Amino acid sequence: LVVLRGHDGPVNGVRTFVVNDAVRVVSCGSDETVRIWSIEGGDALQVLRGHSGYVRGVTTVVVNGEVRVVSCGDDGTIRTWDAIDGGD
Repeated sequence: LVVLRGHDGPVNGVRTFVVNDAVRVVSCGSDETVRIWSIEGGDALQVLRGHSGYVRGVTTVVVNGEVRVVSCGDDGTIRTWDAIDGGD
C-alpha cells in the first residue's frame, strides 16, 4: 500500500497517466495546488501552483506526443501544465 500525502485539505480529483514509461498520479485539492506523484515511491515530484481557489478537477491529455495536465478551479480558469517539468 502506498499512501500519497501532501495536500493541505480535501483532495478533489485524481488521475493516473504514463510518462517516459513511468506510472504517475496527478491530484488536485482545496489547497489550490495540483500535484504529480511517483506511484512507486509515493513522493510528490511536482507541486503546481497557479490557481487562486479550490482546484476542482484534473485530467491528462497527449498533445503532439507530450503529456499535459489540465486542471480547473473555483477561480474560473482552466490551466495546462507540462507533466514532466510542471511548466506551461
